[in-house]
Amino acid sequence: RLGYERNELARGLVMGSSGAVGLVVPDITNPFFADIARGVGEIAHHFGCGVILCNTTEKADRELSYIRLLRRKRVDGLILTSVTVEDPYLQELAQSKTPFILVSRLSRSVDAPYVTVDDRAGARLAVEHLIELGHELIGFIGGPPDVQPSRDRMAAYREALREHGLAEKEEWVCYADFTQAAGRKAARHMLSLPERPSAIFAANDVTALGVLEVAEELGHRIPEDLSLVGYDDITYASLPRIQLTTVAQPAFEMGQIAGEWLLSSIEGHKSYPLRCVLNPHLVVRRSTAPPGS
Repeated sequence: RLGYERNELARGLVMGSSGAVGLVVPDITNPFFADIARGVGEIAHHFGCGVILCNTTEKADRELSYIRLLRRKRVDGLILTSVTVEDPYLQELAQSKTPFILVSRLSRSVDAPYVTVDDRAGARLAVEHLIELGHELIGFIGGPPDVQPSRDRMAAYREALREHGLAEKEEWVCYADFTQAAGRKAARHMLSLPERPSAIFAANDVTALGVLEVAEELGHRIPEDLSLVGYDDITYASLPRIQLTTVAQPAFEMGQIAGEWLLSSIEGHKSYPLRCVLNPHLVVRRSTAPPGS
């Protein structure tokens, strides 16, 4: 009645618990990570727990700084979506008593619990869809080379081309950032070549939006002159003017699964390490068609 609010920091020092978990993401402007955050938030609310969100902007030094900050704040656990394949900071974290889980990321340096999708299967869905439409000249714009989803999507792209007897042209393949600017840069290069691809598979939808921008600027019609496939199925992909064919992964569900496992583990209800791989699926919209259609 007097407007008293409990001092949670002081309570945490006494109880050894903050009543919050940390969520570290590489780019909160990317709707994929925003959906993961929504999933984590829903579960945390159910457990009566708060979520402290940290955005690294794809910078490794910020990731380390935020992880250490969150541990100093005595968060009860961490959900990480920003780690690289050989992330040196995970070793330090694994040796601590802070429980954590990876989402849409895998690590070779630490045997950590994770929730992800089968990115090789997802990339094959994208490439084989284009091949079934009759495309033989298929470019690929990947994500950062030091994250597992990007490596898996690149590997599956190459496998699919090889299995169908199609050539991989070096100038049509690149690693990049998972950003719209990276999509614009890669597309400008590919679409300005004397021989350009008839289709491009972008390793995420945000990158695909950058390809769309440049294609329109250069006068290439989607899908009549260029077919385009993304990955993630973010909200923007289904907008009437975009209608992007994409590989959907359940970001919201991934956040829920990670949050539920972490908070249940903290409460002592689960002790097994989670190894959860979900299945992606192809969503066909208007950005793909047979070549020259």
